[in-house]
Amino acid sequence: MVVSRLSQLPQVRDLAIVINVGTRHAATLALLSTIRHARVPTLLIDCESQDGSMEWFRRLQSHHDFHLMSSSQRLHGEMLDRIFKEVAAERVLLVDSDIEVMTPDLFTKLRSMLDQNRRMYAGGVLHRACWFKYHYPTDLPVKEGIGYFMDRPWMPCIMLRVFPVREALGNGHSFNYLLRMNEFPAIPKLSRLLWRRFQFRFFRERRLAFLDPFREQRDGVKPAYFFYDTAGDVHEYLTRDLNLPFGQVDPELVASSITQYDGFTRSVMEGGNVSETQAAILDRLKSEYGITMLYD
Repeated sequence: MVVSRLSQLPQVRDLAIVINVGTRHAATLALLSTIRHARVPTLLIDCESQDGSMEWFRRLQSHHDFHLMSSSQRLHGEMLDRIFKEVAAERVLLVDSDIEVMTPDLFTKLRSMLDQNRRMYAGGVLHRACWFKYHYPTDLPVKEGIGYFMDRPWMPCIMLRVFPVREALGNGHSFNYLLRMNEFPAIPKLSRLLWRRFQFRFFRERRLAFLDPFREQRDGVKPAYFFYDTAGDVHEYLTRDLNLPFGQVDPELVASSITQYDGFTRSVMEGGNVSETQAAILDRLKSEYGITMLYD
């Protein structure tokens, strides 16, 4: 089924989504391996790819059952916001386009966790909060205690319950990454002015504890700034403000269930050399799925 809007999709309990941005080979592997192992309705969203992706996926639909939609290219967080505001599903399984699913075990576990605990808003891997070693967004060393990287779900493969996520979005939160300056947070202009001091090494090496009374606290710490990566803002609202649990799976289960061609999409978009990885992906498509790309 080809749709122009998410609202045109039939209402389902679980929906798997793969987003393609100009990497039709990798996205095809992610799509077909998801269809094989997740065994739920699956949607491929193509974001203005210029490599013939839409034509290719339309042809692929004659042999494989999945939904297809074309969308404008957006920031990853903005695309996720749109998906969860509009999709007609109870739960969404996100699978990155640079992932090959090897077994159904991870998906079985994710569904089981969310079935057993109706309050659980998502299941997957959680990256715990940590201190920045380098000042965001530079490669300049920074003293511990200044920049704090908040808890965030690992987004390449995660299952989320739509209703609570939609509630977070409705309350002004977003999947977009967010930098929150934490010195005089009630006075944004002053916070931005103080932020400028980190261009100087002297201030990157000194925490200035006397500013603590004016800083907000998270996780028992009062850094100069917080950084929320993709989904970090939504995660904090749902777990801290609504007290909804996040279901963590064993990292070994993830490692045995998927193969990630890490950074492939980003490298393609930045014009990097991906010939070796692409050859491996094409080999997997041919050996596992009998797929030979119709054109290059």
